[in-house]
Amino acid sequence: MTLHHLKRIILFFWAAWLSVVAATNILNALQVLGVLPASFKFVSGNWAWINQTMDPLHVPRALQTFLFAGAIAWETLAALLFWWAAATYRGRPLEQEPATVWACGVNLGLWATFQVLDEVFMAYQPEGVHRVIFVSQLISLLAIHLLPGPTQPVAAKE
Repeated sequence: MTLHHLKRIILFFWAAWLSVVAATNILNALQVLGVLPASFKFVSGNWAWINQTMDPLHVPRALQTFLFAGAIAWETLAALLFWWAAATYRGRPLEQEPATVWACGVNLGLWATFQVLDEVFMAYQPEGVHRVIFVSQLISLLAIHLLPGPTQPVAAKE
């Protein structure tokens, strides 16, 4: 396996992972709306967590719904961008891989926003998880950028 393949695998990982995250949140929303039965198990449980975090702060359910829908839309967009990046990645320098830059930028923005909202709503427990995901995305972007590609020679030892 070449580093080019490894970089594409990183992009496929993020595409697949974000697809599952978005899907379980969509299914959670459908369950809350009564489209799926309460016994349906393949849901994120994030709606209940949002309520548990925001209800004590008297955050209106309409705002909670808006934030949850926004997160689902953002996660879905990031997943689609990663599928696009994985499909079009050619191992060129990042400035020549706009799909990869867009995917990573949108995903970093998502997890950075979650960290800010964690602070706003005093949700300290998930903030650590959101930070780990943010840093993992940042490391992925750095790996894609810094590891040599097919057009970049590996530095010779002197």
